[in-house]
Amino acid sequence: MNQKVSPARANQALLYISLAVLMATSTWFSGTAATPALKEAWHLSHAQVVWLTIAVQLGFIVGTFVYAIFNIADVFNARYVYATSALLTALFNAGFAIFSQGLPEAIVLRFFTGLTLAGVYPVGMKIVAAWFQSGLGWRLGIMVGALTLGTAFPFFLQSVGADFDWRWLVLLASAAATLGGIIMLAIVKDGPYLKKSATFNAKMMFRMFAHKAFRLTALGYFGHMWELYAFWALITFYLGASFKITSPELLAFLPLLGFLAIAMGTLGCVGGGWVSKKVGERRVAFVSLCVSAGCCGLSGFAFGWSPFWLLPLVLLWGVFVVADSPQFSALATRFAPKDYVGTALTVQNGIGFGLTVLSIQLLPLLAAGVGWQWAFVFLLPGPLAGAVAMAKLGKLN
Repeated sequence: MNQKVSPARANQALLYISLAVLMATSTWFSGTAATPALKEAWHLSHAQVVWLTIAVQLGFIVGTFVYAIFNIADVFNARYVYATSALLTALFNAGFAIFSQGLPEAIVLRFFTGLTLAGVYPVGMKIVAAWFQSGLGWRLGIMVGALTLGTAFPFFLQSVGADFDWRWLVLLASAAATLGGIIMLAIVKDGPYLKKSATFNAKMMFRMFAHKAFRLTALGYFGHMWELYAFWALITFYLGASFKITSPELLAFLPLLGFLAIAMGTLGCVGGGWVSKKVGERRVAFVSLCVSAGCCGLSGFAFGWSPFWLLPLVLLWGVFVVADSPQFSALATRFAPKDYVGTALTVQNGIGFGLTVLSIQLLPLLAAGVGWQWAFVFLLPGPLAGAVAMAKLGKLN
């Protein structure tokens, strides 16, 4: 299939794809948003609570390599891969709500939720790429913005009802993921620029790194990921520790502030995508990494500030911490072997999410030693290294 398509039809497809991604990815942090209730019900420590997030990340990593090794997103129709993955995600996430009576079974079911999400996020990006030949950074900005909003959604539910049963919160996310899979299968059609199914080649997940431009893009993405999910998962711990000193009355609003800190990234993704039409994806990624690095560096000094100053800094950080994400995907799509774009996006995501496991584990350990005041400063090497990679990529093109 390779025919011209009207902009209106392509934009309509983008709208439905983004809606499907928003719904399916609401499962991602449904366990994390439930941690206050689970911490009390299951008598969990800070270190144990973090595993509800880490389990999803580990599952996603394993899933990305399974999908990449077998070239699943390139050998099979991407929409069917997405729909099947979204439905399995909903199933495992619902299992977490229904069957978990303690941390061990919760970790297993969150792991499988993450594993099947590997067929949602990277595959969704490939489906978007099949509808557009140019301006991919702008279009992926909309899709990743939807993903960001979906990730934040469980925090919103928790914020509007503190006594909301955590199991119903998780089941609502599963219902949304099911609907997202149905939308992708029943409403979205194959894009006109969809590549024919590739042949299976397990070596492609390694060979694509031989291309220097793709390698630098991946390195930039890895630096970005070192920071992103640690910020999303743990920013309420940082804010909570600061508020205990300055404004204890705000502690009740931490779920809402967690939602806002993550949801602000939707503005970053969409706004960064729009700017990329003018200046290119690489420049948007570079500036986003630099601003995010600045927020990292300031976090230790800003701790204990009045909320009047601290909250704008955190919200600004929330905008730029993810604004570069769709730009990295657009760059990877451009520089990857054309028949294996799905595999390239999947393996890049897999390695990036591997780094998130380390950073999410590292910060609580550091906080136990130096306090939450300085813990986030240790994320700084990630965006700095990513900015260096983007500067080098600029010299190639």
